[in-house]
Amino acid sequence: MPVYFLGEAENNCSPIKIGMTRGNIELRKRNLQTGNPLKLLLLGWIETPEAIQLEKQIHKRFEATRGRGEWFDLVPSDILPVLMEAGRDGFVAKADDYSAFQIVGYDSDAIPEYLGVWDWADLETEQCCPFCGCLCGMHFQEATLMWYCVGCDTQTNFSEFEHHGAETGH
Repeated sequence: MPVYFLGEAENNCSPIKIGMTRGNIELRKRNLQTGNPLKLLLLGWIETPEAIQLEKQIHKRFEATRGRGEWFDLVPSDILPVLMEAGRDGFVAKADDYSAFQIVGYDSDAIPEYLGVWDWADLETEQCCPFCGCLCGMHFQEATLMWYCVGCDTQTNFSEFEHHGAETGH
């Protein structure tokens, strides 16, 4: 079961709802959206069989910032450490626009740099997979000269996104 983090997009994703669901996160978000005039944005989630206990621990961690119910006066940078602590079980939601995969350059180690894969976080491929959002990160494999995510089993050299970016005019 996931413990999820939702923010109000119009308010720089603050406050943040920390909740859990036994079902689908997107369905839960749609149900919550019905009662909220501001657009809700999924920031991330943690997959765990101990969701009830984890949710309680996170609520306690941020108790001093609690607003109403499960809404906390936090900004996304406050929850990023919580997601990162979860490692392979932590996920950062990707931007809805897949043109966000456009490579805008390479760093000194020839690692691709992307245009906004994540709406609210600036992460590197070593920290977070741009395909599934898993905070296990992608790992470079010398034998294949490809990047690999243990979370979603994706293997790539990112060349398909250079081509995609050119097609979309970005």
